[in-house]
Amino acid sequence: MFGASGKMVRLRQLPLFKDLSNRELDLVARLADEIEIPAGRQLTTFGNSGQEFIVIAEGTAKASFANGRTARLGAGDFLGEMSLIDGQPQSATVEADSAVRLFVFGQREFFGMLYEAPYVAKKIMSQLSLRVRRAEAVASA
Repeated sequence: MFGASGKMVRLRQLPLFKDLSNRELDLVARLADEIEIPAGRQLTTFGNSGQEFIVIAEGTAKASFANGRTARLGAGDFLGEMSLIDGQPQSATVEADSAVRLFVFGQREFFGMLYEAPYVAKKIMSQLSLRVRRAEAVASA
């Protein structure tokens, strides 16, 4: 759908992938599907089984949680990792606010990426830890 050499350039622009070696980045590029989704389309649905790890490359989306909270997502944000890691249903419904360009990894590709590019796994864990800390702060306020 998009040029292969341009795919690596677009991946390198995202915080999750910017510090990867060329070998690791090439692997990630081979594992990821790059797609465009129109505004209004759901990327994930609360309560559904999670099958994909999604990284937003361009555009914006809105995450809606069961407790009524919402969050805005944009380029560099990612979603779906929790369901792939723990096997639990999706924790939010995420809908594209605008047309979005995404890098999408199926379950096998996601775990392959974590194995072959441990730096990505570390960054995902850091982001998950930050999300837990923010949730704890909100809950105790």
